Parts: sequence; C-alpha cells; structure tokens
Amino acid sequence: MALCHPELLTSAHDVELFSCGNPALDDWLKTRALSNQEKGFTAVTVVHEAGRVVGYYGLAPTVVLSPVDTRAIRISLRPGLDYASPDCATPLPCLLLGQLATDIAWTNRSVATALLAHALKRCLVGAQLTGAPAVIVNAPDEQAEFWIRRGFLASEDDPVVLFRSIPDIAASLQAAGLSLPS
Repeated sequence: MALCHPELLTSAHDVELFSCGNPALDDWLKTRALSNQEKGFTAVTVVHEAGRVVGYYGLAPTVVLSPVDTRAIRISLRPGLDYASPDCATPLPCLLLGQLATDIAWTNRSVATALLAHALKRCLVGAQLTGAPAVIVNAPDEQAEFWIRRGFLASEDDPVVLFRSIPDIAASLQAAGLSLPS
C-alpha cells in the first residue's frame, strides 16, 4: 500500500504504533502533537499508510533571543554589513522545525527526506508571510550531524540550536530540482 501525501494530523490518524527509536519523539506524537496543533502551537504534518502514521514533522513560530545568534543569522543573510549595532541584538522571529521522525519500519525508504523537503517548502511559504529569515532546529549531539549534512549551521551560543537561512533553503531546493512555492 502507498503512503498518503503529507497532511495535517487529525484524531483519525493512528499514532499508537509509531516508533522511531527516540522515546521523546514517539511520546510527543502520541501525547502532545494533536493537542499542540489544536491549540495553535504547532502545525503537525504526517504521512500515513491506511491511517497509521509512519512519519511526521512539526512546525511552529519561534523567536531567537540570543544576541550572538541573531547576529549570526543576519550575517548569513547579508555578509559584509555592520552587525555590531544594537539593532542586531533584538529578538528575531524565525520558524522552528521542532520535530521530524520516521517510523523504524520505514527507515531507508526516503520518508524523512521527503518530509524534510515538504517541511522546508512550507517554511518558505511561512517566511513569505511572516518575514522570518531562518529555520531553527534543536538537535542534541546525536542528531546534529543529520542537520549539518543538510546545510544547517551550529549556533555559537547553544550547540543544540542550529539554523539555516531562508534564501539558502530556497537555493538548495531549487538546485535539487524541486519546485518552489509561489
């Protein structure tokens, strides 16, 4: 049976058998994802086979407060400008790719790659609507390499926080031959 196209999580989706090997991501999907979505905190997108969720990601608005990180994000967008001004230390609205997981039974089937491409395309749309200049991920040590291989840069203030600029995301999706949202 084929997977559905990515769609928003609903109560009709079966999440109980989902297991990605990371108990925190499994538990979040089973106990908090739908509630967070209903409250407007996170948009949770899933792919499923006959209703059983086999992969998901969560997107949410966030803000970067660290002066070091806001400066680093701004430098990645426009290198060479003077970023020593106090304005560069102001909070910076961004998009948070808070979760991305694939069921163990579906690893090595490009589900995570397809979900990530879908998430990044949605981030481009979100950035057009909100002006967010970057996507942020929180990646503990064991997950950081996954994100770094996909173009995310480590934060200078917090090694768990990684970011990627919206223009860089657009360029990489275009280079991969993927259509960009208009």
